[in-house]
Amino acid sequence: MIIEELYPCPCCCNKTITDLGNYEICPICGWEDDPVQSEDPEFSGGANVSNLNDAKTKYYAENK
Repeated sequence: MIIEELYPCPCCCNKTITDLGNYEICPICGWEDDPVQSEDPEFSGGANVSNLNDAKTKYYAENK
C-alpha cells in the first residue's frame, strides 16, 4: 500500500496538497496552490483573485 504524503495548504494550513506548487485546489478553503503567490504572498492576479495574505486573513476570520 502506498501512503501519499500530504502538505499543508498555503492558505488554510490543512494537509490537503499532494504536490506543492502544482496548482492543486484545496478542498477545504478553495485556494489554488500557485507557486508564484506562495513565493510572493502579496501578489494578486495569479491563479487566485486575491493575494495569499488576504485569503489567509479571510479564511481565519470566517473559520475561528
